[in-house]
Amino acid sequence: MTEEKKGFRLDWATLKLAVILFAFAAVVAIALGMVNKITSDRIAAFAAEKTAAAMREVLPAESYTPVEGSAAGKIELVKEIYAAGDKGWVVMVAPSGFGGELDMAVGVDKAGAVTGVSIVSMSETSGLGANANRESFRSQYVGRSGSVALRKQGGEIDALTGATVTSTAVTRGVNAALAAASELIRGA
Repeated sequence: MTEEKKGFRLDWATLKLAVILFAFAAVVAIALGMVNKITSDRIAAFAAEKTAAAMREVLPAESYTPVEGSAAGKIELVKEIYAAGDKGWVVMVAPSGFGGELDMAVGVDKAGAVTGVSIVSMSETSGLGANANRESFRSQYVGRSGSVALRKQGGEIDALTGATVTSTAVTRGVNAALAAASELIRGA
């Protein structure tokens, strides 16, 4: 009886296929890298313009200056704080919703009241959580101060139907912005 060797056997057809697959993957990786390099500046400029538009929407001002040494990074959810001239602050927050982080701009005046809420970017479910971008929902926060809560939690904000997680996230973001502005008001 002849004994057959068992184990891995490399033949030229397999090696040729592996080399072709590697070459194809390398070409695609290089192409993706080039596309990313070409478009990254344009994407960054678009994101910056969208953020600037959100800031103008929530608290119009002549200029916005980053507030150094502020609550940004110290208060959960607060990413950046900008002084909106002498009108108040725009607080950039990022609460977690159902579909991931919601990047929001919240305007707060010198008296500590919300002047506006704008959602810069989100990945919420279309037709449900994405409705957080509707003016009818966001306008409920305008004029509120202190701490806000959804109606089902004893507050005055009506949650979005079928999107309680997103509604809670927006409310948490507004509360973080109010807390940051409150610290700035106390420190002024």
